[in-house]
Amino acid sequence: MGRSAVPMRLLEVAMVLSLATVLVAAAAGCGGSSQTSEESDGFLTSLAEAVDTGRMVQDIEYLASEELRGRPSGSPESSELEAFLARRLEELGLKPVGALGLDGYRQEFPVPTERCFLEKPPRSPTVTCANILGEIPGEGGETVVVTANYDGLGVDAVTGELYPGADYNASGAAAVLELARVISSLRERPRSTVVFALLGAEECGGYGSSALAEALEAEGFKSRVHIINLEGLGAGDGDYMDVWDLNYRKNRPAVKALDEAASLLGVTLEIGGADPGTSAATFFLHHLPAVTCDWSWFQRNEHPDFHLPSDSVERLKRDGLAAVARVTAVAIWLLAG
Repeated sequence: MGRSAVPMRLLEVAMVLSLATVLVAAAAGCGGSSQTSEESDGFLTSLAEAVDTGRMVQDIEYLASEELRGRPSGSPESSELEAFLARRLEELGLKPVGALGLDGYRQEFPVPTERCFLEKPPRSPTVTCANILGEIPGEGGETVVVTANYDGLGVDAVTGELYPGADYNASGAAAVLELARVISSLRERPRSTVVFALLGAEECGGYGSSALAEALEAEGFKSRVHIINLEGLGAGDGDYMDVWDLNYRKNRPAVKALDEAASLLGVTLEIGGADPGTSAATFFLHHLPAVTCDWSWFQRNEHPDFHLPSDSVERLKRDGLAAVARVTAVAIWLLAG
């Protein structure tokens, strides 16, 4: 199909009014009266158009800034970022995920100090890291979890070069924040609970995804959760969106929703099997269904700045960032709405 993404055609204020109008029709359809496919498609298209690429880029600029020194887990800069992320979720009206035993937005866990990319490691054998989570509560049943890691590789201990990590994975973290904004702004709430989870300490060993997976498993979510993980949305010279499903049958509902969303929005979707090494692979080890979405990752050379100091905001390609976020917004609603 070629590269395609739905353009922003309305100002944000007008979009809010448009969404509210279409939601009345959507709510009526959910109540049992006849809702046409045109009305449904109109709502979903408006939902996608509400995704603001410029806002995501602003968040990426902050995450990839020199101020945060590459976002290494366990650093003072990471603590500053964690507080920022928690404030953002609270301002959007998301609630702490009580079903996981949390009364705030932080899910803390220890990480060996030697595994962290710290310029000045503390003497303690471990440092405290955190996932930042918030939810839009639903009526029960299944839960949709949207994840991305926010941490990075810090600063090279030898050369002093900063690893900005704009594509990996400030792009995914910014998309999670934007999707939380879009879904939480809707007048109509999704039927199922939607959790937005920003994972810490992933780059140093998948500690954040492990902590979340263990909590989901302990609370009995194995048979009632769909996880969509976002990574590497801002690079790639291709014209397609990837969905890595691990050839796992429990991922079929999420793949179906993403496929329907991509078809509606005119985005080419490539469905792969074996995960190229993302947080979803950790969830899979706990028998939790999880897919990873990225932009154009057939070959690693399509993301030439992967884990390099050159992974800067200036190198981002907004087409992929917009397309993946918009497809995911629609898929979230199809799974949860």
